[in-house]
Amino acid sequence: MTRAIRRHYGAAGATHDVDVALAKGRLTGHVDGREVSADARIVRAFEGGAALVLSHDGGRARAVVVRDGDVVHVAMRGRVFRLQVLAARQEADARAVDGVETFVASPMTGVVRQVVAEPGRAHVGGDTLVVVEAMKMEFAVLAPRAVVVDEVRTKTGDRVEIGQVLVTFAETAK
Repeated sequence: MTRAIRRHYGAAGATHDVDVALAKGRLTGHVDGREVSADARIVRAFEGGAALVLSHDGGRARAVVVRDGDVVHVAMRGRVFRLQVLAARQEADARAVDGVETFVASPMTGVVRQVVAEPGRAHVGGDTLVVVEAMKMEFAVLAPRAVVVDEVRTKTGDRVEIGQVLVTFAETAK
């Protein structure tokens, strides 16, 4: 199974562009345009994160990664890094609307338990669009503001990955 992250993160006043994938024990991708690669083994996965071992350039490190809402905490080599999710990187077919996100993505890997969103339907900010379940815990994916649904990219029973686009928006609702 391939796990991929495509996000803009903020840390220590700087913005970082991250596009990495984990497949068959290998982490590859780019961070701020710089190619990255390491052997990676997930030691233990848990709700909202994982403990893993990274091996690169002859060195090894244990890391614990935990996502809490829009903040990702990475503990490694005695330090904790706090990364603020600024935005998911927009897909090629996504359109920017006044500089705001044009979609919502899954906050975790899990199974879709309910889809409320329908193409053409307007929602106010805070409305539930999709419900994702992982390890017997449900997470409601909410409309970030008033929106009109353009496309629903999932259905009840689908397995989704963290960061996977679930619903796209046609326009900002009036």
